[in-house]
Amino acid sequence: MTTPIWLKDIECKCCGAKFKTPRLKPSALVVKNMDSDFHKTYDSVNPMFYAITTCSECNYSARNEDFEKVLLEYHPEIMKLAQGIKTSGKIVKFSQTTEVTLDDAVNKHLLAIAFYKCFKPENQNTISGLYMHLTWMYREVEDVEKEKVYLAKSLEYYIKTYEKGSFVPEKLGEPGIIYMIGELNRRLGDNNEAVKWFARAVQHQQISNFSNIENLARDGWEKITQEKRKAK
Repeated sequence: MTTPIWLKDIECKCCGAKFKTPRLKPSALVVKNMDSDFHKTYDSVNPMFYAITTCSECNYSARNEDFEKVLLEYHPEIMKLAQGIKTSGKIVKFSQTTEVTLDDAVNKHLLAIAFYKCFKPENQNTISGLYMHLTWMYREVEDVEKEKVYLAKSLEYYIKTYEKGSFVPEKLGEPGIIYMIGELNRRLGDNNEAVKWFARAVQHQQISNFSNIENLARDGWEKITQEKRKAK
């Protein structure tokens, strides 16, 4: 049987180092189910473990597509951070094999988040998405406390995405960002705040273009209503 994971040769745009990084063939992904915050459970391999590329020499880290496409000469702050890590000698080492552990995946995501926070302008939606990856990885191993930690961090950046009004993904639109703020509040136990955001999503002027988001917002609202009924 052919393995769905392969090693790709990469050259770092920060320091010029050449290294190998694992990649996952999209054809290997089979979704079993999806949670209300868009967490997908897969039949075998978890793609989140292979979503980040990290340089072996300077630890520059980014989503796979960004690592190869973003022109770093326009981002001196990123080059400076990577060079600082390299000269400090405090490199986080990762094996250049197809095996990726939970700890490796988490550390790569944390490094990527640190770099994305240095980009100007900051892409809040990308950062919130990376925090959601951490949330989901800890959910899958049933580490509730760490799941909540990263849920809260992701919520913070979804709110920033909404407030700034920039980098809103087309698939979600603004109603989707509003819904996610409501859903993360619900998962963190703040039902009153969740209902406010669900109502905003349902009443949004663009909601007719996102029927799936409207259904999810109404479902989340109904879950809270049912909880209140049970509590009484």
